[in-house]
Amino acid sequence: MLELAIVLKWLVAFAALTAVGAPLAAAAFPRLPRRGAALALPAAVVPLALLVFWLGQVTFGLHTVVVGLGLVVAASALAYRRGAEPEWRAVAGGYAVFAVGFLFLVSFRMYNAGITPAGGEQFLHFGLVKALLRAETLPPEDFWFAGEPLRYYYGTQMQVASYTLLTDTAPRYGFNLGIAAFYGFLVVSAYGLVGAATALRGRSYRLGGALGVFFVALAGALTTAVRLGFGLLPRETALEYGRPAFDAVRHMPYEEAVVRLSNPFEWGWFYTRYVVPNTLQEFPLYSFVKSDLHGHALANGYILFAAALALSYYLTPAEERGRRLAVVYGGMGLVAGVFGFMNTWSLPTVVGLAWLALAAADAHPATLLPGVGDRLAVDADPESGGRLEWLGAELWRIVLAGVLAAGVGLVGVALASPFLIFGNVPTNEGVGFLPPRTDIWPFLVIYGNVLALFAGYLLYSGREAIRDASPVAVVAVSLSGLAAVAALLWLVDFAVLAVTGPLLLGAWWLLRTDRIGFEGLLLVAGVGLILSMEIVYAKVWPPTQIRWNTTLKVAVQGWTLAAAGMGGASALVLTDARQYLAERLSSEPTETSTDTAARADGGAEDVTGRIPSMPTPTRSAVVAGTLVVAVILLSSPFAVLTFAGEVGSDAAADREATLDGLATHEHWHAEEMEAIHWLDDRQGTPTIVEAPGRATYRWSSPASTLTGLPAVIGWDHQQGYRGVEAFERRAEEVDAVYAGPWSDAAATLRTYEVQYVYVGPNEREQYGENLRAFDERPELSVAFENEAVTIYEVDHSALSASGGG
Repeated sequence: MLELAIVLKWLVAFAALTAVGAPLAAAAFPRLPRRGAALALPAAVVPLALLVFWLGQVTFGLHTVVVGLGLVVAASALAYRRGAEPEWRAVAGGYAVFAVGFLFLVSFRMYNAGITPAGGEQFLHFGLVKALLRAETLPPEDFWFAGEPLRYYYGTQMQVASYTLLTDTAPRYGFNLGIAAFYGFLVVSAYGLVGAATALRGRSYRLGGALGVFFVALAGALTTAVRLGFGLLPRETALEYGRPAFDAVRHMPYEEAVVRLSNPFEWGWFYTRYVVPNTLQEFPLYSFVKSDLHGHALANGYILFAAALALSYYLTPAEERGRRLAVVYGGMGLVAGVFGFMNTWSLPTVVGLAWLALAAADAHPATLLPGVGDRLAVDADPESGGRLEWLGAELWRIVLAGVLAAGVGLVGVALASPFLIFGNVPTNEGVGFLPPRTDIWPFLVIYGNVLALFAGYLLYSGREAIRDASPVAVVAVSLSGLAAVAALLWLVDFAVLAVTGPLLLGAWWLLRTDRIGFEGLLLVAGVGLILSMEIVYAKVWPPTQIRWNTTLKVAVQGWTLAAAGMGGASALVLTDARQYLAERLSSEPTETSTDTAARADGGAEDVTGRIPSMPTPTRSAVVAGTLVVAVILLSSPFAVLTFAGEVGSDAAADREATLDGLATHEHWHAEEMEAIHWLDDRQGTPTIVEAPGRATYRWSSPASTLTGLPAVIGWDHQQGYRGVEAFERRAEEVDAVYAGPWSDAAATLRTYEVQYVYVGPNEREQYGENLRAFDERPELSVAFENEAVTIYEVDHSALSASGGG
């Protein structure tokens, strides 16, 4: 009953935020169907995050969140007074979509609520939330590196901490509810973006929104279907040909991986991201099933919000230069700023979306520049002008759009400057180019469903252009394309570019010649991001696996944007297929008016901008529709098997449903949790010392992690944040506290102003018979004790008097 009340509190809080954001969405998306009603909640929480971040540099707590919310309310009231009136019924519908997504993941987390150290970063992220809740200003003190500010982007955890403060929720529940909230943001953003893009082309908003939600938030990589397919083959055949699908699976021998992961009863969701060697390639549902607070996992709803702003720009006519500037630098710049401290890897993605929108919109990017815009705006018509002239004009448009889009990045960096410029970012060595390339077959194992739908949609949308072109032109283009693909495959061994390059070029041509709409831009953005991982990488930890972090942080963004495009394309194709079949079966023609269809399903009555009309459906729509259905089916096994195994299994039925993330530890580590709760009740941020977290992803550093209190050293993640030498130096100092000369121990206790020394099972196991007899030191007294843990309080006056002797 208590947990139900907490869930209801969160639903009420987000209902209020949706109402607050509705006028802001109406102001930002005046040309979108329903005036962007489904995007009302993101329109409130994104600026709230930025305001809390900036106010928190001065003071952080519940009062900070309340003041930030008050400023968002004031901005909303101003927008409403200036005519940004929402369609409130549509706003309520959008909130209902959010609530469905939120409750869907709440239901999942109720059977998997434990905040565990294994297999992810839940320990790290819960510790961050706890540290933030103890902080008086931002950034908080690093709970795994006492005395120093946090060196990690903390925007996601800051938002979860803000929601727990706003709803007066204990973090042990707020952690799981925060994950569900971000899943709800993803679901409603997908619904609002794809629904609007579909309605703009005269098709059903609801169908587009529903398919957008499916592909973005529920669909999975082709990997699961491929692996299960190998289970239908004889074992010898599966072992002979299964390496592209199973060879890169970690923690499992190849033969065992083929046998287990091709069997639906032994299949495990965790191994789905291991396909391409030395990479981690996730998609949104996988990230939410893994259920930590990683920025790259939870930021994707905001990426779709940025894409919606790109759509708003795309629709705005050239003469409204002020609005266009506000959307691209104000709106998209604001989102980029949030990403600066939430998930820095997403900041360039917003710049890329701005680049594509500026280059693709009717309004020439040069018209954003006062005074010189007319001289720089060079355009050409591919039909009436020369092909080379048109190509030159397009290249100039793309280059100029890239230059102007860089300003979005500068705005984002400025807005996140307390972290990115004046703060403490993790150590890195910049950017590298041309990492080891991905073989084509593992790549297709992951993204085959995306590429198949992309290619099918382009062929379907370009069929009239192909039919109308001269045979000589078709042959010439085909032979040139085949030659380029062959060169990339065999001469420079760049298979991924050979597959994706023609799709990207074809999609851009169709987009710029009004044969596809904004769904095509989303596909270009997503597949372009996936391709980018083959060209550029960040030189960050771990140094021995140079693509590890880049693929982990970028692949899921590429999937999110491509999936949104897949949702829009699928809605258009399925509608055409249905219409074609209906006309074949009916004696009366079916009405297909774009305006009528859009208005009937909540579309816009009068929308300007680049909106290609849909061609008359032909039998090719049935072929394309069959492909869409096949892709939907092949993208579904991950969700089905995961939820069947995690929620519908006998083991799940035996577990008590709860959202309490610490309940499992209170069962398996009951006495240690008693000591940890005692520590958690201490006021302020007293420094503690516990054994170094050299054995990560296990039950290590629990005292600092589960309380947010700063420890002298925690997990060896600090090697990546501050360098190996910094971690090892502190780890050795802590070793001295537990098992070294007392003079060294005393020096460490003084240097870091340690108040409590934690002696639990990890310390006894790690130091064994060398563990110091702390009871014999007069400088220490027992502050807490049970059978598993003793916590000693340090008397610094006695420590100074003893001189460490």
